[in-house]
Amino acid sequence: MSGRTGCRAALLAALVSLSTGCATAKLLRLENEVLKKRTEALEASLATCQADAPSKDYATTVDMEVLAGFLVRSGYTNAEPGGDTLYTIPIDGRNTQFRVSVQLFPRENVVYFAVHDYLTLEDAASSQSMVLLLTQLATMNYELLLGKFQLNPRSGDISLSVEVQVDDGLGFRTFDAVLNHIIFTADQRHPDLLRAARGRGI
Repeated sequence: MSGRTGCRAALLAALVSLSTGCATAKLLRLENEVLKKRTEALEASLATCQADAPSKDYATTVDMEVLAGFLVRSGYTNAEPGGDTLYTIPIDGRNTQFRVSVQLFPRENVVYFAVHDYLTLEDAASSQSMVLLLTQLATMNYELLLGKFQLNPRSGDISLSVEVQVDDGLGFRTFDAVLNHIIFTADQRHPDLLRAARGRGI
C-alpha cells in the first residue's frame, strides 16, 4: 500500500504541477492580452489628442501665414511685411523707440527675431566711452539667458537677436514669449547702454 500511496502522491504532485504550469501560462497570456489592449487604447487616445489639439496653438510646419497669425494673436497688428520672409514691428517703448524684425529662414528651419534701429557706435561720445559701451555689451551678453547683443562692424549698429529652431514646429506660447522677451530686454537695457555710450558708466 505504501508503494501505491507513494505513486499516487507522485502522480498527484505531477498533475498539480502541470495544472499550475498551465494556469501560469494562461495568466501570462491573459495579462499580455490586457496589456496589449491597454497599449492600443492609449495609442488611440494619444492620436485623438494630437488630432484634436488646436492647430492655432502649435504649427508643425512654420510659414509666413503662421507667423502672421501669431503676430496678430500677440497683439502686434501693426506688423509690416518686408518681403517674402520678413515682418517688421515698430516699437514705442518706455525708454526708447526701435524696430523688431521677425524673419523666417525656411531652408534652415529658423525664425530669427532681431531688434534694430536701436543704438549705434556713433552714439558714443569718445573712444573711451566706446570702450565702455562695448564692455557693457559684453557684460549684458554674459548675463542674458536668451538673446545676444551684437555689433555690426561695418555700420556700427547694435542689435539684439534670438534664433529659434523650428525643425519640429513652433508653438504660439514660445513665439509670444521670445518676441516679448526681446522687446522688453531691449527697452529695459537701453538706458544703461546709452549712459555707457556717453561715458557715464552705469
